[in-house]
Amino acid sequence: ETSIDEETEETFAKASSLVQAQRKSVDCLTHVRKRVEESFPINEAAKGLAEKGYFVYDGFLSKAVDADSENEDAVFGDEMVYEMLSESSSMLANDKMQRDITRIADGEFVAQIVGGENYVLCPRITEYVVSITRHLPPLLNKEYDVIGAGDLPKLDSAASMGSLRLYDRKTKLGTLSFLANPEDAASDDSVSERPFGVVCGDSDGTENDSRRLTAMLYLSSKEWDSSNGGGLTMETDGQKVEAIRDRLVLLRSDTCSYRQEPWLGSDDG
Repeated sequence: ETSIDEETEETFAKASSLVQAQRKSVDCLTHVRKRVEESFPINEAAKGLAEKGYFVYDGFLSKAVDADSENEDAVFGDEMVYEMLSESSSMLANDKMQRDITRIADGEFVAQIVGGENYVLCPRITEYVVSITRHLPPLLNKEYDVIGAGDLPKLDSAASMGSLRLYDRKTKLGTLSFLANPEDAASDDSVSERPFGVVCGDSDGTENDSRRLTAMLYLSSKEWDSSNGGGLTMETDGQKVEAIRDRLVLLRSDTCSYRQEPWLGSDDG
Protein backbone atom coordinates (compact mmCIF):
# COMPACT_ATOMS: atom_id res chain seq x y z
CA GLU A 1 0.00 0.00 0.00
CA THR A 2 1.32 3.45 -0.96
CA SER A 3 0.81 6.35 1.40
CA ILE A 4 -0.15 9.87 0.34
CA ASP A 5 3.20 11.15 1.51
CA GLU A 6 5.03 8.65 -0.74
CA GLU A 7 2.88 9.59 -3.72
CA THR A 8 3.48 13.27 -3.08
CA GLU A 9 7.22 12.73 -2.86
CA GLU A 10 7.24 10.76 -6.11
CA THR A 11 5.20 13.42 -7.87
CA PHE A 12 7.51 16.15 -6.59
CA ALA A 13 10.57 14.23 -7.77
CA LYS A 14 9.11 13.82 -11.28
CA ALA A 15 8.16 17.48 -11.44
CA SER A 16 11.61 18.55 -10.27
CA SER A 17 13.27 16.31 -12.87
CA LEU A 18 11.08 17.78 -15.61
CA VAL A 19 11.92 21.34 -14.58
CA GLN A 20 15.65 20.55 -14.56
CA ALA A 21 15.39 18.98 -18.04
CA GLN A 22 13.57 22.05 -19.36
CA ARG A 23 16.18 24.37 -17.87
CA LYS A 24 18.99 22.34 -19.44
CA SER A 25 17.23 22.48 -22.80
CA VAL A 26 16.87 26.26 -22.62
CA ASP A 27 20.50 26.61 -21.52
CA CYS A 28 21.71 24.55 -24.50
CA LEU A 29 19.59 26.45 -27.01
CA THR A 30 20.84 29.73 -25.53
CA HIS A 31 24.46 28.58 -25.55
CA VAL A 32 24.38 27.82 -29.27
CA ARG A 33 22.63 31.12 -30.02
CA LYS A 34 25.22 33.08 -28.06
CA ARG A 35 28.04 31.27 -29.82
CA VAL A 36 26.58 32.18 -33.20
CA GLU A 37 25.79 35.78 -32.32
CA GLU A 38 28.66 36.74 -30.00
CA SER A 39 31.81 34.77 -30.80
CA PHE A 40 31.48 33.21 -34.26
CA PRO A 41 33.46 35.24 -36.88
CA ILE A 42 30.52 35.82 -39.20
CA ASN A 43 32.44 38.19 -41.51
CA GLU A 44 35.26 35.70 -42.05
CA ALA A 45 32.72 32.92 -42.60
CA ALA A 46 30.84 34.89 -45.25
CA LYS A 47 34.06 35.78 -47.05
CA GLY A 48 35.27 32.18 -46.93
CA LEU A 49 32.01 30.91 -48.39
CA ALA A 50 32.10 33.57 -51.10
CA GLU A 51 35.75 33.05 -52.06
CA LYS A 52 36.36 29.34 -51.46
CA GLY A 53 32.94 27.81 -50.89
CA TYR A 54 33.79 26.69 -47.36
CA PHE A 55 34.85 27.93 -43.93
CA VAL A 56 36.43 26.09 -40.99
CA TYR A 57 36.15 27.19 -37.35
CA ASP A 58 37.52 25.36 -34.31
CA GLY A 59 35.98 25.22 -30.84
CA PHE A 60 32.53 26.35 -31.93
CA LEU A 61 30.85 25.28 -28.69
CA SER A 62 33.78 25.03 -26.30
CA LYS A 63 36.40 27.64 -27.18
CA ALA A 64 37.23 30.00 -24.32
CA VAL A 65 35.98 33.42 -25.37
CA ASP A 66 37.42 35.48 -22.53
CA ALA A 67 40.86 34.42 -21.31
CA ASP A 68 40.46 36.50 -18.15
CA SER A 69 37.26 34.84 -16.99
CA GLU A 70 36.65 31.45 -15.44
CA ASN A 71 35.23 30.36 -18.81
CA GLU A 72 32.13 28.70 -17.41
CA ASP A 73 30.66 29.13 -20.87
CA ALA A 74 33.48 27.10 -22.41
CA VAL A 75 33.10 24.36 -19.80
CA PHE A 76 29.37 24.19 -20.52
CA GLY A 77 30.09 23.88 -24.25
CA ASP A 78 32.65 21.14 -23.67
CA GLU A 79 30.13 19.19 -21.62
CA MET A 80 27.53 19.70 -24.35
CA VAL A 81 29.86 18.21 -26.97
CA TYR A 82 30.49 15.24 -24.67
CA GLU A 83 26.76 14.71 -24.19
CA MET A 84 26.17 14.87 -27.95
CA LEU A 85 28.82 12.20 -28.50
CA SER A 86 27.28 10.06 -25.75
CA GLU A 87 23.84 10.41 -27.32
CA SER A 88 25.28 9.23 -30.64
CA SER A 89 26.82 6.14 -29.06
CA SER A 90 23.58 5.39 -27.19
CA MET A 91 21.53 5.63 -30.38
CA LEU A 92 23.86 3.17 -32.09
CA ALA A 93 23.78 0.75 -29.14
CA ASN A 94 19.97 0.85 -29.09
CA ASP A 95 19.54 0.32 -32.84
CA LYS A 96 18.27 3.85 -33.47
CA MET A 97 20.61 4.39 -36.42
CA GLN A 98 20.63 2.83 -39.89
CA ARG A 99 23.60 1.28 -41.64
CA ASP A 100 24.81 3.39 -44.56
CA ILE A 101 24.52 0.74 -47.26
CA THR A 102 26.10 3.06 -49.83
CA ARG A 103 29.35 2.57 -47.87
CA ILE A 104 28.74 -0.93 -46.61
CA ALA A 105 32.42 -1.67 -45.96
CA ASP A 106 33.11 1.56 -44.06
CA GLY A 107 31.18 0.83 -40.84
CA GLU A 108 29.15 4.04 -40.88
CA PHE A 109 25.63 4.59 -39.56
CA VAL A 110 23.22 7.49 -40.14
CA ALA A 111 20.10 8.92 -38.51
CA GLN A 112 17.86 11.88 -39.22
CA ILE A 113 17.42 14.44 -36.43
CA VAL A 114 13.68 15.07 -36.49
CA GLY A 115 12.75 16.04 -32.93
CA GLY A 116 9.20 15.32 -31.78
CA GLU A 117 8.90 11.89 -30.20
CA ASN A 118 12.56 11.21 -31.05
CA TYR A 119 13.76 14.22 -29.06
CA VAL A 120 14.36 12.01 -26.02
CA LEU A 121 16.92 10.00 -28.00
CA CYS A 122 19.24 12.96 -28.57
CA PRO A 123 18.10 16.15 -26.80
CA ARG A 124 21.46 17.95 -26.98
CA ILE A 125 21.95 17.16 -30.67
CA THR A 126 18.39 18.25 -31.45
CA GLU A 127 18.85 21.52 -29.56
CA TYR A 128 22.09 22.21 -31.42
CA VAL A 129 20.42 21.63 -34.80
CA VAL A 130 17.39 23.75 -33.92
CA SER A 131 19.42 26.68 -32.59
CA ILE A 132 22.15 26.88 -35.23
CA THR A 133 19.69 26.57 -38.13
CA ARG A 134 17.55 29.31 -36.63
CA HIS A 135 20.25 31.85 -35.79
CA LEU A 136 23.10 31.37 -38.30
CA PRO A 137 21.28 31.92 -41.64
CA PRO A 138 19.96 35.45 -40.86
CA LEU A 139 23.43 36.63 -39.83
CA LEU A 140 25.03 35.17 -42.96
CA ASN A 141 22.36 36.75 -45.16
CA LYS A 142 23.07 40.13 -43.61
CA GLU A 143 26.83 39.69 -43.99
CA TYR A 144 26.44 38.65 -47.64
CA ASP A 145 24.88 42.07 -48.27
CA VAL A 146 27.67 43.83 -46.35
CA ILE A 147 30.49 42.24 -48.35
CA GLY A 148 28.58 42.45 -51.64
CA ALA A 149 28.38 38.71 -52.24
CA GLY A 150 25.37 38.98 -54.49
CA ASP A 151 25.92 35.58 -56.12
CA LEU A 152 25.47 33.75 -52.82
CA PRO A 153 21.89 32.49 -52.38
CA LYS A 154 19.91 33.80 -49.43
CA LEU A 155 19.32 31.23 -46.72
CA ASP A 156 15.94 30.32 -45.24
CA SER A 157 16.20 29.51 -41.53
CA ALA A 158 12.79 27.82 -41.64
CA ALA A 159 13.91 25.30 -44.27
CA SER A 160 16.46 23.04 -42.64
CA MET A 161 17.24 19.43 -41.84
CA GLY A 162 19.70 17.63 -39.58
CA SER A 163 21.41 14.26 -39.68
CA LEU A 164 23.90 12.31 -37.61
CA ARG A 165 26.69 10.10 -38.93
CA LEU A 166 28.62 7.70 -36.71
CA TYR A 167 31.55 5.36 -37.33
CA ASP A 168 31.77 1.97 -35.59
CA ARG A 169 35.07 0.18 -36.04
CA LYS A 170 33.80 -3.22 -34.85
CA THR A 171 31.11 -3.15 -37.52
CA LYS A 172 33.67 -2.21 -40.14
CA LEU A 173 36.07 -4.99 -39.18
CA GLY A 174 33.20 -7.46 -39.09
CA THR A 175 32.21 -6.51 -42.62
CA LEU A 176 35.81 -6.69 -43.83
CA SER A 177 36.06 -10.24 -42.47
CA PHE A 178 33.46 -11.23 -45.07
CA LEU A 179 34.62 -9.01 -47.92
CA ALA A 180 38.42 -9.04 -47.58
CA ASN A 181 41.18 -11.60 -47.50
CA PRO A 182 41.67 -13.29 -44.10
CA GLU A 183 44.96 -11.49 -43.51
CA ASP A 184 43.24 -8.13 -44.01
CA ALA A 185 40.26 -8.83 -41.73
CA ALA A 186 41.95 -7.51 -38.58
CA SER A 187 42.87 -4.18 -40.12
CA ASP A 188 40.87 -1.30 -41.53
CA ASP A 189 43.83 0.58 -42.97
CA SER A 190 43.15 -0.59 -46.53
CA VAL A 191 40.28 1.49 -47.90
CA SER A 192 39.17 2.67 -51.30
CA GLU A 193 39.36 6.36 -52.11
CA ARG A 194 35.98 8.06 -52.17
CA PRO A 195 34.95 10.34 -55.05
CA PHE A 196 34.55 14.10 -54.85
CA GLY A 197 31.07 15.58 -54.95
CA VAL A 198 28.75 18.30 -53.64
CA VAL A 199 26.10 17.81 -50.95
CA CYS A 200 23.25 18.24 -53.44
CA GLY A 201 24.63 15.56 -55.76
CA ASP A 202 25.11 16.01 -59.49
CA SER A 203 23.94 18.99 -61.52
CA ASP A 204 20.41 17.61 -61.84
CA GLY A 205 20.28 17.06 -58.11
CA THR A 206 21.38 20.63 -57.47
CA GLU A 207 18.53 22.02 -59.51
CA ASN A 208 15.98 20.00 -57.56
CA ASP A 209 17.57 20.42 -54.13
CA SER A 210 16.97 23.59 -52.12
CA ARG A 211 19.89 23.06 -49.73
CA ARG A 212 22.49 25.80 -50.05
CA LEU A 213 24.51 25.64 -46.81
CA THR A 214 25.82 22.61 -44.92
CA ALA A 215 27.15 22.89 -41.36
CA MET A 216 29.18 19.92 -40.11
CA LEU A 217 30.12 19.71 -36.43
CA TYR A 218 32.62 17.01 -35.48
CA LEU A 219 31.92 15.21 -32.20
CA SER A 220 35.18 13.27 -32.14
CA SER A 221 36.45 12.20 -28.73
CA LYS A 222 39.33 13.99 -27.03
CA GLU A 223 41.51 10.96 -27.84
CA TRP A 224 41.10 11.48 -31.58
CA ASP A 225 44.19 12.14 -33.70
CA SER A 226 44.94 12.14 -37.41
CA SER A 227 45.64 8.38 -37.41
CA ASN A 228 41.92 7.84 -36.76
CA GLY A 229 41.06 9.30 -40.16
CA GLY A 230 37.83 11.09 -40.97
CA GLY A 231 37.52 14.68 -42.11
CA LEU A 232 37.31 16.18 -45.58
CA THR A 233 39.45 17.01 -48.59
CA MET A 234 38.41 19.99 -50.73
CA GLU A 235 38.66 19.46 -54.48
CA THR A 236 39.38 23.05 -55.55
CA ASP A 237 42.46 23.68 -53.41
CA GLY A 238 43.29 20.23 -52.01
CA GLN A 239 42.84 21.52 -48.45
CA LYS A 240 42.53 18.71 -45.89
CA VAL A 241 40.15 19.39 -43.00
CA GLU A 242 40.73 16.99 -40.12
CA ALA A 243 37.91 15.73 -37.91
CA ILE A 244 38.99 17.67 -34.83
CA ARG A 245 36.59 17.65 -31.90
CA ASP A 246 34.15 20.61 -31.90
CA ARG A 247 35.29 21.78 -35.34
CA LEU A 248 32.54 23.44 -37.38
CA VAL A 249 32.77 23.26 -41.18
CA LEU A 250 30.47 25.34 -43.38
CA LEU A 251 30.08 24.30 -47.02
CA ARG A 252 28.13 25.67 -49.95
CA SER A 253 25.87 22.67 -50.54
CA ASP A 254 25.41 23.34 -54.25
CA THR A 255 28.93 24.24 -55.39
CA CYS A 256 31.63 23.13 -52.91
CA SER A 257 33.05 19.81 -54.08
CA TYR A 258 34.72 17.76 -51.38
CA ARG A 259 35.57 14.20 -50.42
CA GLN A 260 34.73 12.61 -47.07
CA GLU A 261 37.76 10.69 -45.84
CA PRO A 262 37.14 7.26 -44.27
CA TRP A 263 37.59 6.68 -40.56
CA LEU A 264 40.51 4.47 -39.51
CA GLY A 265 42.46 3.37 -36.47
CA SER A 266 41.27 2.60 -32.98
CA ASP A 267 37.83 2.70 -31.37
CA ASP A 268 38.86 5.67 -29.21
CA GLY A 269 38.52 8.34 -31.95
